[in-house]
Amino acid sequence: MTLNRRLLLGISPLLVIFLAVGIYGIYLFTKLGGAIDVTMRENYRSVVYSQHMKEASERMDAGLLFALSGEEARGKDLFQQNVPVFEKNSDDEAKNITLPGEGDLEARIQRLHAQYLDLANKFFALAPSDPARRTLYLNELYPVFAEVKETANRILEINQDNMVKANNDARKLSRDSSSCMVMALAAGFVTATGVIYQLSRSIVQPVHNLTESARQLGEGNLGQHVPVQSGDEVGKLAEAFNKMASRLRDYRQSTTDPIFVFSAEKEIQLQNAAADDFVEHLGGNVLLLGPLSTYVDESLKGAADFQPTSFDKAILVNAGAGEKFYMPRVLTMKRESGAVRGVVLALQDVTRFRVADDVKTNLIATVSHELKTPLTSMQMAVYLLLEEKVGPLNPKQIELLLAARANSDRLFEMVEDLLDLARFEGGAGLIEKKSFSCKQLVLDIADRERELVTSRGLHLEVNIEPNLPSVSISRSRIDQVFSNFISNAVKHSPSDGTITLSAKREGAQAVRFAVKDEGSGIPANLHRRIFDKFFRISETSGDEGAGLGLSIAREIVLAHSGTIGVESEPGKGSEFFFTLPGAA
Repeated sequence: MTLNRRLLLGISPLLVIFLAVGIYGIYLFTKLGGAIDVTMRENYRSVVYSQHMKEASERMDAGLLFALSGEEARGKDLFQQNVPVFEKNSDDEAKNITLPGEGDLEARIQRLHAQYLDLANKFFALAPSDPARRTLYLNELYPVFAEVKETANRILEINQDNMVKANNDARKLSRDSSSCMVMALAAGFVTATGVIYQLSRSIVQPVHNLTESARQLGEGNLGQHVPVQSGDEVGKLAEAFNKMASRLRDYRQSTTDPIFVFSAEKEIQLQNAAADDFVEHLGGNVLLLGPLSTYVDESLKGAADFQPTSFDKAILVNAGAGEKFYMPRVLTMKRESGAVRGVVLALQDVTRFRVADDVKTNLIATVSHELKTPLTSMQMAVYLLLEEKVGPLNPKQIELLLAARANSDRLFEMVEDLLDLARFEGGAGLIEKKSFSCKQLVLDIADRERELVTSRGLHLEVNIEPNLPSVSISRSRIDQVFSNFISNAVKHSPSDGTITLSAKREGAQAVRFAVKDEGSGIPANLHRRIFDKFFRISETSGDEGAGLGLSIAREIVLAHSGTIGVESEPGKGSEFFFTLPGAA
């Protein structure tokens, strides 16, 4: 029997009980709610109508008393104002008859009210000084008023009594229903206890054993083996666990890169055999190497995984047989709730790659430097020939020399870019940095590049957030970054488009500089490659350049301890940006 079927059969009685209780509860609440709502609404209205009739009749009686006391006009107005109030509430009550005898009482009120109005007309027809007026009020009007008031009060009382009765009935029904539901829940509890006990024996215990084995595996004890006691899903899970443990044992024996597993308290919980040898040759705590402790701290605080893509993050280690370079990678382990459980630190031996990268950089620097001297001589020769210092040229010769000059200039710029890139990768690409105002920096760039932008039929806008901190930079190098961004924006902007140069605060102290265009945009899958050396987007492959400009810009920004990136969507333009820390 599969685990799903066993669980289904085990919880079926509980489902039946809970379904019955739920249906009965819905029926009960519907019945209680409907009955109480109708009763309370209708009786409450009758209570309100009766109360208003009593109050209106009292004001009418007060009007007669004002007339008897000599205030004829005031008394008559008060009487006439309350007659329609009484009649409206009497009519409303006549339409809301819900109790036995309530209709007779309302009919009596209407008869008494008609009699009362006839007597009041006789009262006001008499002269204010006529003694008969007082006799009429005391002997006839007042007794009718008292009877009207007493009848209205009777209607109010029978409706209040019915509301109390409905409340008591609802309470009794609630108590009876609660007793039934308690009994049903008690039966469900007993059944659930039996089901849980049975499931514990057949399912929970194997899962508990599997969990304990997994915990032991997490602590580094890879010799775990869980017995397979059934052919259901738990048994299959045990088989999968045993295969995983076997592969982990094989992987531990074959892995050569040191791997450390740290807890949330920054304590080493697990390390492979290569890590054991590494620590033994190192003779100290692995976190004392370079900035490893900082990387681990940041990951434990929730930062993104640290996975560098360039060899400048490699750590030089002198342990055992000579010097070696290790590339650190820190991966965060999180719980289902999102809380950080720990981190994994892997040290990849990149000594061969680092040496090869150094050789490549030195080769590029040497070749570029050696090419620069003969290239400069060639440029001088072409320029001298075009100036016709050594004799006149025919049109065909001039055409060929102009092409040679353009190609030599392009080649010279490429050699300069290669030399710049080699300098940065070798750590010698910066001159002395100075503090500059962000506002003045952006305005200077805008003034310098405006002619280039407007000459292509474009518009240049500048947005600078106020009160930006200063930045410590190599001005010529940062100008080089801006020039690259703006020249690319000019190339890819449509006619009459707008290029926006902006600066705003990023976080507490950093400043974000950006150049935005309205071009065709860059596909999302190319965003990470756009700053790679020699990378060019296929749509622009016909443009001049070797694909080094953005790579050099990246190296310049990284040398300033900043970050660089691009935000773009096809058809919505692109925004190239970089951030620099504020000057201390």
